[in-house]
Amino acid sequence: MRSLVMALVLTVTACGGGGGGGGGAVPDADPAAPMCTGVVYDNCTANTQCASNNCHLFDQDAIQICTQPCDSANACPMDAAGTVGFCNNKGICKPSRSNACRP
Repeated sequence: MRSLVMALVLTVTACGGGGGGGGGAVPDADPAAPMCTGVVYDNCTANTQCASNNCHLFDQDAIQICTQPCDSANACPMDAAGTVGFCNNKGICKPSRSNACRP
């Protein structure tokens, strides 16, 4: 039993199961990347890290970012790829990718 537990621990560690901060949803940031400042599309782990006070987890894209409300009158800003963010069906801006920064 003890060797089974040790094998499981080693497997999880080798596969990167220990990092990310958001239950694995926020990828480990590049340690050379600048710190996030809380602007739209910055990586985050809590609402208080965002100027908009809106840190949202997009499960299917495996990103957790600062976002803002949007609608037909208020378009989303451009993301790190130079693409205008998408106003999803929940009325929040979703980028094609997050800003390259550490939360």
